[in-house]
Amino acid sequence: MSIGQEKPVTGRQMFLEQCARLQSSVSASRTSDMANRFNRLGETQKKVIILLANEAAQRFKDLPPLTHSHLALPFEQFDSQDKASLMLGIKRLAELAAALPWEFSDYAAPRLEVQALRESPPPAPNGVVN
Repeated sequence: MSIGQEKPVTGRQMFLEQCARLQSSVSASRTSDMANRFNRLGETQKKVIILLANEAAQRFKDLPPLTHSHLALPFEQFDSQDKASLMLGIKRLAELAAALPWEFSDYAAPRLEVQALRESPPPAPNGVVN
């Protein structure tokens, strides 16, 4: 091989480079989406996530607890450790949401349907119905 010539790029190297580009693009997209969603939350919703984040972060020695001052900050101003704590809080919230029974018959069904289920069935007709 002479000087100045490069090795041809193999298919595997091209595949790995494309995978890395796609993964970084997806990661940036997810972070941006999460930041937009977090910034739209109200103060009460942020408090819940911060409480869950602090509960989850206690299991890790490197993660700092989030404080009341974090409520006013947009997502972009969190440092990397605070973002990791916040992500743990969001993950904990998702776990809690998955564990809760969301099907409450009195609230999910219309009122007439619920009443019909509670009452006895209507009496059978006496004759043939056309």
